[in-house]
Amino acid sequence: MAKKKEPKDPKVLGVLHMDDGLSGAEQKPEFKEITLKFAKGLVGEEFKAKDGNTYREIKIPNKDENDSRPWMSFVAPSNRIHEDQYHKGGMWLKLPAEGHTTVKRDIIVGDRPDGKHDWKREIEQLPNEEIKKMLDETRPRSSFKDKLSEKQAEMKANNAAKAIDSITKTNRNKKEVL
Repeated sequence: MAKKKEPKDPKVLGVLHMDDGLSGAEQKPEFKEITLKFAKGLVGEEFKAKDGNTYREIKIPNKDENDSRPWMSFVAPSNRIHEDQYHKGGMWLKLPAEGHTTVKRDIIVGDRPDGKHDWKREIEQLPNEEIKKMLDETRPRSSFKDKLSEKQAEMKANNAAKAIDSITKTNRNKKEVL
């Protein structure tokens, strides 16, 4: 069987490779990701699924404090959930920006005669951007600048009090000498 020879003429090569109708930019679409940041306490224990992979459950707290329903949750592969090196007790996960994730919530449907609840699992598909917003709303947002201005005001008050104390002490000492 003879090997098929390709033409060496660059013009012919260009025509052959441009037949697909895609330019270089269209061949590699940009893959945008979003980073979900959450507390370590929202991550469940690692478990092994039927497919043999390990996963972890991530809880999404209710943004309203008066909402007493169980929290929503979703499952992500364990190797995609990482500990934040710069924020103690923080975790992060990257998800596709345009993707959707299945989120579940257990809800009470009724009560049994023995006093136990009947539960139903509510499942819905949410865009990853919305999940990011939900997790960000639950995180406390105290900026460094806010803390800095509070600390500076506290330091000024302490310095002013120390200055007044030192002035009154020196005045007492002068009166005692006279």
